[in-house]
Amino acid sequence: MVTSVDVARHVGLSQSTVSRALRGDPAVAPSTKERVLSAARELGYVPDAAARMMVTRRTHAVGIVVADLTSPIYPVIVESLQNRLLERGYRMVLIRDPDFSPDPEAVDVLDSATVDGMIFVSAREGSAAVRRVLDRGTPVVLLSRDDVSVDVEAVLADDRGAGELVISHLQGLGHTRIGVLSTLRDRSNGRDREDGIRAAMERRGIPIREDWVQHLRLTHEDGVRAALQLLEQEDRPTALFCATDAFAFAALDAAAQLGLRVPEELSIVGFDDSGPSRWAFVNLTTVHQPIAEMSYEAVDRLAGRIEGEPPSQARKPVFPVRLEIRGTTATPPQAVLRPPLKSSV
Repeated sequence: MVTSVDVARHVGLSQSTVSRALRGDPAVAPSTKERVLSAARELGYVPDAAARMMVTRRTHAVGIVVADLTSPIYPVIVESLQNRLLERGYRMVLIRDPDFSPDPEAVDVLDSATVDGMIFVSAREGSAAVRRVLDRGTPVVLLSRDDVSVDVEAVLADDRGAGELVISHLQGLGHTRIGVLSTLRDRSNGRDREDGIRAAMERRGIPIREDWVQHLRLTHEDGVRAALQLLEQEDRPTALFCATDAFAFAALDAAAQLGLRVPEELSIVGFDDSGPSRWAFVNLTTVHQPIAEMSYEAVDRLAGRIEGEPPSQARKPVFPVRLEIRGTTATPPQAVLRPPLKSSV
């Protein structure tokens, strides 16, 4: 049986280059691809998945571990990961993160005989699932999360730096009464976004009201409940920073229930620049993170570990973010104290 190793030997190229050429990787030069395909035809190479597994001891599958596909940003991430995996010749296996699901052993179905590596999109800091996968020798890359308790590569957005962009914008409009809807502190991205907001406010002498900082589970219901708790007060914020677009949508929901006009009476800023944030009737001011580029980087790094390439010295690249100013932020209302509001539901 002719294998890609035989084809590589015949044309004098590395096996990884030949494999990428055979699966149509656009990064391979057309002339090189034609040499490889010509040699494959000459030698009678047949790309059989089972045979490839026997030769390379790889499944050419990668596990993608996510918490909740109901969040508007997760489907975008998954699609970007799948596109890059296909370009690299890998299949995707999607699984619910056991740290967030009723089955704490769900990740164990993806052993080394099932997948060659795993990308965690939603890992908590100190995740038992990540540790179990690393302990059995499976390559792991974290995406949009970090975990300093384990030695692992991570692809990150500048979550902390986003605070400067947001607070500069809100203060420029005249806001000094700013509330925060953040994630639980064991999510590194939400924690860094909150800490960036705190640092930017402190640098500008803007007081931080601890009773205006809410730490939430990643559900719409919790977001609405927390936003109502802040906005029903007589003494309430004029602007809300939300650590995810999903929380921003919850804040918009809460404002609608209270009859508060956005942005005339309340400004709202999200984080993600998800698809719905750009819809005309939402038009959310939000922090853009380059999801496609980050996802591609995560796949390339994992594929490199699977294929035996040495890791880059920059084990945790940080991608820049930008603020997309749209229609949910404006100058604050003149009156600071108003009669308390009550939800209509």
